[in-house]
Amino acid sequence: MEISIPESPHFRNIIAIVFGLMFSAIAVGSVEMLGHQIYPELAELDYDDDAQMRVILSKAPATALACIIAGWTCGIFFGCFVAGVMGTEQGTFCCIVLSGIVVMLAVTMLSQIPMPKWFTFLGLVMLIPGGLAGWWLSRFTLDKLQRSVIDK
Repeated sequence: MEISIPESPHFRNIIAIVFGLMFSAIAVGSVEMLGHQIYPELAELDYDDDAQMRVILSKAPATALACIIAGWTCGIFFGCFVAGVMGTEQGTFCCIVLSGIVVMLAVTMLSQIPMPKWFTFLGLVMLIPGGLAGWWLSRFTLDKLQRSVIDK
């Protein structure tokens, strides 16, 4: 039995975005897991108890919450990089779609969990440079690969 993958650019875009989201989730989870190793009390949150969430998050050190923002920034960076490289000619489109999905996920999380206002602002703002850096690195990487193929 032979499996063939369609050569459709639309199919490639979907695969690029899905893989970008997977890498994004892995990056966010990894960085947040490191943060939970440093600040284990945040790992014990009962996400269903709003009162407990407000108390713990209001007393949480800013560096503990910064680990979450760092995770989001790394996540969108790696997600845009992977989507941009896999999307090749339409990598910018893949990065834009992936960034939109990540921003929607962040806004959804922020609307459900009571976070400090500085966290909400900084968390959303940091998605912009993270996504742009991932997109830029994907374009830079593809340009270098194309030049090395042309030079040979």
